[in-house]
Amino acid sequence: MEHKRLNSFKGIKSGEVRYIKGDKQDNVWIVSDLTLYHYNTKNRKITSYNFNETVINIHIADNGTFWAVTGSGILKRFDKQNNRFIDYKLADYNQGKPLSAVQDIHTIGDTAVLAGTMNQVLLFNYTKLTLTNVFKADKSVNDVHTHIIFKQSNDEYWLGTEAGLYIYNIKTGNINIVQKQYSNPYSITDNVISSIYKDTEGGTWVGTYFGGINYYSKQYNNFQKYFQQPGTNSLNGNVVHEICQDKYGKIWIGTEDAGLNQLDPATGKFKHFNADGKTGSISYRNIHGIVADDDKLWIGTYEHGLDVLDLKTNKVIKHYNAGGPTSFNSNFIVTMYKTRAGDILVGTWSGMSKYNRKNDNFMPMPDFNFQVQGMFEDEQGTLWASTYGGGVYYKNFRTGKKGHLMYTPGNAKGLINNYVNSLFRDSRHNMWFCTESGLSMYNPLNQQFTNYTVADGLPNNQVYRVQEDQAGLLWVSTSNGLSKFNPANGVFTNYHTANGLPTEQFNYNSSYKTADGTLYFGTVKGMISFKPSAFVKNSFVPPVFITGLQVNNSDVVVGEPKSVLQSSITNTKSITLPYDSSNVSFDVAALSYIIPEMNGYAYKMDGVDKNWTKLKVNRKIYYTKLAPGSYTFRVKGSNSEEVWNNKETLLQIRVLPPYWATWWAYTIYALIAAAIIYVIFRYYHIAIEEKNKRLIGAIEINTEREIYNAKIEFFTNVAHEIRTPLTLIKMPLDKLLGSDINDANMLNDNLNIMKKNTNRLIDLTNQLLDFRKAEANKFSLNFSKTDINEILNETYLTFKPAADLKGISFKLELPRITLHAFVDVEALRKILSNLFNNAIKYAGNTVFIKLLPFSSEDTCFNVEVRNDGYVVADQYREKIFEPFFRIKETEKETGTGIGLPLSRSLAQLHKGNLTITTTDGRLNIFLLSLPIHQETELNIKGDAEEENVITYTEPANEQFVPDNSKPLILLVEDNKDILNYIQHELSVTYNVLKASNGYEALTALQNEHIKLVVSDIMMPIMDGIELCKKIKTDIQYSHIPVILLTAKNSLNSKIEGLEVGADAYIEKPFAFEHLVAQMSNLLSNRLLVKDHFLRSPITHIKGIASSKTDKDFLEQLNNVIYDNITDMDLGVEQLSSMMNMSRPTLYRKIKGLSDLTPNELINITRLKKAAELLASGDYKINEVANMIGYSMPSNFSRDFQRQFGVSPSNYMHEVKNSN
Repeated sequence: MEHKRLNSFKGIKSGEVRYIKGDKQDNVWIVSDLTLYHYNTKNRKITSYNFNETVINIHIADNGTFWAVTGSGILKRFDKQNNRFIDYKLADYNQGKPLSAVQDIHTIGDTAVLAGTMNQVLLFNYTKLTLTNVFKADKSVNDVHTHIIFKQSNDEYWLGTEAGLYIYNIKTGNINIVQKQYSNPYSITDNVISSIYKDTEGGTWVGTYFGGINYYSKQYNNFQKYFQQPGTNSLNGNVVHEICQDKYGKIWIGTEDAGLNQLDPATGKFKHFNADGKTGSISYRNIHGIVADDDKLWIGTYEHGLDVLDLKTNKVIKHYNAGGPTSFNSNFIVTMYKTRAGDILVGTWSGMSKYNRKNDNFMPMPDFNFQVQGMFEDEQGTLWASTYGGGVYYKNFRTGKKGHLMYTPGNAKGLINNYVNSLFRDSRHNMWFCTESGLSMYNPLNQQFTNYTVADGLPNNQVYRVQEDQAGLLWVSTSNGLSKFNPANGVFTNYHTANGLPTEQFNYNSSYKTADGTLYFGTVKGMISFKPSAFVKNSFVPPVFITGLQVNNSDVVVGEPKSVLQSSITNTKSITLPYDSSNVSFDVAALSYIIPEMNGYAYKMDGVDKNWTKLKVNRKIYYTKLAPGSYTFRVKGSNSEEVWNNKETLLQIRVLPPYWATWWAYTIYALIAAAIIYVIFRYYHIAIEEKNKRLIGAIEINTEREIYNAKIEFFTNVAHEIRTPLTLIKMPLDKLLGSDINDANMLNDNLNIMKKNTNRLIDLTNQLLDFRKAEANKFSLNFSKTDINEILNETYLTFKPAADLKGISFKLELPRITLHAFVDVEALRKILSNLFNNAIKYAGNTVFIKLLPFSSEDTCFNVEVRNDGYVVADQYREKIFEPFFRIKETEKETGTGIGLPLSRSLAQLHKGNLTITTTDGRLNIFLLSLPIHQETELNIKGDAEEENVITYTEPANEQFVPDNSKPLILLVEDNKDILNYIQHELSVTYNVLKASNGYEALTALQNEHIKLVVSDIMMPIMDGIELCKKIKTDIQYSHIPVILLTAKNSLNSKIEGLEVGADAYIEKPFAFEHLVAQMSNLLSNRLLVKDHFLRSPITHIKGIASSKTDKDFLEQLNNVIYDNITDMDLGVEQLSSMMNMSRPTLYRKIKGLSDLTPNELINITRLKKAAELLASGDYKINEVANMIGYSMPSNFSRDFQRQFGVSPSNYMHEVKNSN
């Protein structure tokens, strides 16, 4: 740091410079050796004054007048008008003790100067030329050695001396002496005052010789503290519990550890009253109640009853003890209260008593026979009493009305806690209850509570006492400080030790308000008093500085190698951080010194934070792992009373990217990437060419395979369609060949079935040939001019009988104008026949056909066919035009799956189209659209060929009445002809139930006791494979044999059927005798197995199972019976509960498996267990009978003989011989 040497200026000699001061006119006064220099900075002129003696001190007055004092005690005042000094020799005006050297001076206005010497402080009036010792009136002050004189305000000057700080009021002449008190931790730290400074906030800094720096502010002195200082006149005791004021203005203070104190507010002097056992002394040191009553003071102790002190003599004149009907009921007095009528109330551990002045005794108050914690009487005469654990009680002695307020768990609008320390009524007539869980306000008018806790701003939920100041604000003492509450806005302002409190722990029920508005509160470290109206608000707006910077948890030092700071962080506007130094923290300070620990801070980092973050305690702000980029750190602060400085302190921060993320690194990356991309692209291009060659070859192979598979699938579907009519031709033919033909009716029925299915084969073959031609574009169409109205009407009349037979409303609507179009008549008839037939087949009630209106400009005509009933879903609207796709089959209607695909192909050969839509999911709408003209037209009318439409109407189903002597079987087949034929043939031997798909079959299984299921595989909704799988995996049906019928004759199809549990697999077409033999064999084998189980003593129940599901069920059933084998009351109810099955389901399952009832099976299982025990040879017959639940062995022997055909004794003999 470079300096300019001003002592080389012309006119200023080299030497010691003792003082330099500037005035408001930009003049600089310099004292060097024996000379005073006046330097005018405007004209750079220097004037020197030779005093020929040492200048001790200099001073510039508020009006700009320059003063100097010399070693001989001469005051020199500079006369600017005459450009000269006027001397005042103090010795010439002294009439007191001898003068000593003047140490400091300070002007007072324009007429006087205060001069501090080594033995006194003098007030010199230089206009009247008078000199006065300011300490002359105070004889206790002798020989004050003054170091500094400081102007604190217009009327107050602070004198820093060797004997403390003297505060001199020039208006009143009063002097207040501030000195170190060794027992007072709040006093000044040393008596030798060397310097004084007042900051812009109004705080005063006092420097001492041995005690460091002391700081004074009016805000810190809002609270007057009273506490015990041994060896001084101070409060006796620490824990203040009771405070009250007598009619003479004296404050009485009851403590819990040192008895009674009297404070004179006028003088600040204390008198102490100890429990020393002397006559007139108080009885105990722990005081919990004080009431001033005229010239008497009632003093309640916590263990020794009640004292009455005479305020004139300051002696105890009466003592009351508990006991007897005319006294209070406990010496443990908790609180005392004086009512508006002057009655003295005493609250104890055991209840409340009232003093009877006439009889000089106490009467119990039955309505308050509990521990009383606090008392209050309102203007209406209602007495309120708080308890510690029982809530609040009240009673109006005028009206007799009484009540009880209690805390109710979960009631947020009630009393917050039953432990109520005290109660208070404010000027708005609200009751305030101080509890252990917060502050409760109760409005007696609407009986509503409002509760306040820490969450609302209280410093602590343990609330002791409430007082109201003259502004209507409430002051609340807690176990963690004092709080000021504004009921108007609900805001709490909290005060702690940092605000000048001696402690944050206040005491129970300890406060008082005097007539002049002074509030007193008791704490565990004495007492405080204050006037809220005298509080000085700190309105200073503090500047905020960043005072420290840390990078990676290390302080940054200015000027060090690689340091990010080139100057102090306070003066730095921006910093740049390397990538690996992005963990930063900041120290910040708001320069408000009154209560610095309560200053507030808010910070935000642009680029990181969206909102401001507030701090109250910690002044360090952390940010970790800042990403490369630019940021702005913002911070602002407030003083201790939340006066915010909205001017933000800013620091620009730039975090550099790592070397691998710099621009030149990205350039290199780009070049490398470009080279790699080129190489990859080159090789990729070569690889794509090779891949495309292989892909083309694979596509060709796949295309051929798909074509082949499509052909195979097509022919498989065709074969399935052909096998069904073939089956219905073969079975009647076999029957006719193997039976007597004398029965004409049987012969006619079977021949009709064969004829019908022969016609079906012919029709199917013709449709297949037409479809194939249409698909191969080999269908030759001859377009001729045709009357479309006539074709529609003819086809309509052909299908009308079939619609009438089904009870369907079948209507055709044609326009009045005849439409002629060039079409292939045969192809059009096929399209219309398929559409009409399909509509009637699936209609519910209505089929409506309409030739839509047309005009001469139209190029196409449109035929619309609508039907209700089953509506085709959106996802199937295109699939129904695929060959052999059938969306729904019914018992009465089946199809080939060729009609609609053929119709669309024929429409497309006409250059038209066939589509389907729906209306709100209620109607199917088929729209046939064909051109009116064709490229090749024959202008002749084609002969319309009549087509015979065969309509098969099945007789109405008769109600099924089973023959109980026949087994009941379930036949499942989607083709109604096969279904009816097989049912007819089997009905001689079996009761037969029919179902057209697997879903209907499951419904029948739930309702009937089925012995066997015969099912086709290829069916709509649910096929035979899925049906078999559900039967064999469902515990209710798994015992039922299943025979699968199918046109699929591949090995995989058979394996699939057997894997799901089918008992037999029969291919179509099949001999009817084969089916009958297979059914008879399955049922006979099941009967043989069941009979063997019943007759054999050793055959396990699992032997009758035909599937793993049944085996698992029977094993579990057997274990349940064994576990309860001795319970003779075991029946189907208990068994179904243990098996987690309903009673009907369990009954049906056991009956289907074993032809036994559950009770019969339980008994047989018992007997088989008995056989097992008898075979072991370890037990006697009567023991075995008892072990399986028989109470009488004779009954057991009878049942065993009846079931197995051998007596228990013979069975044991046979087993023994066989071994």
